[in-house]
Amino acid sequence: MSARGLVHFDAHFANLLTDGQRMYFADFGLALSRDFDLTAEERDFLDDHLVYDRSYAPNHLLRHHLPNDVRGGTEHGAFLHEWVDGYQPADIPSDIAAIIDRHAPHAIVLDDFHHRLLTQSKRTPFPAAEVKRALAGATTPG
Repeated sequence: MSARGLVHFDAHFANLLTDGQRMYFADFGLALSRDFDLTAEERDFLDDHLVYDRSYAPNHLLRHHLPNDVRGGTEHGAFLHEWVDGYQPADIPSDIAAIIDRHAPHAIVLDDFHHRLLTQSKRTPFPAAEVKRALAGATTPG
């Protein structure tokens, strides 16, 4: 979607549909597209946020869809920070560990952004460059 200049801004699994062959997105209430009639400021905002969905969907996966025992009671953000710092419990299945490995770095950036947005200022700037750097490091399949 981002390659076509569209950001969904709510790309989680409840907004994904499938017919068994293709995947479809639903609920475009927050979406922004370069095809909309945008001001210069809105175009800049869109350009800065084109990477948002690529981090939001995996962060949502890690926050809401990991099996309950994976985090061992640790808060989501703390778990991700510990994971990238090398604390990776040995009893986590390898396929789940691979998903966490791939997505934890950029999920941390987005999670920290959301935390600042909610607790500090609604004008907290989106850390697009930091998300892009974290995504660039996420090269292994998962």
